[in-house]
Amino acid sequence: MGKMKIKAKEKNGVVQVKAMFKSLMADKEEAEKKKIDVQYIKRIVGKANGKVVFEADTSGFMSENPLIKFSFTGAKKGDELVFEVTDNNGKTKIGKKKIK
Repeated sequence: MGKMKIKAKEKNGVVQVKAMFKSLMADKEEAEKKKIDVQYIKRIVGKANGKVVFEADTSGFMSENPLIKFSFTGAKKGDELVFEVTDNNGKTKIGKKKIK
């Protein structure tokens, strides 16, 4: 699991979020073809002010380096958006970004 890019902007009380997570997203079949280890993001959780604003369970069906877009209310400029990403091997990576 690699880097993550996060962009979050607040306008009129609505926060628009774009986030990209670097991962091969290789399920068993694809890993055998490429002769690599199985690697994919299993769970993505986004929080703002300690409140869950995005949550997804995934598998190898998603494309490489998945990009997600969503919006939510209840946060303002300067608040911190935190993503917690867990892969199929149980490794967790945390990314943070202040809302602009």
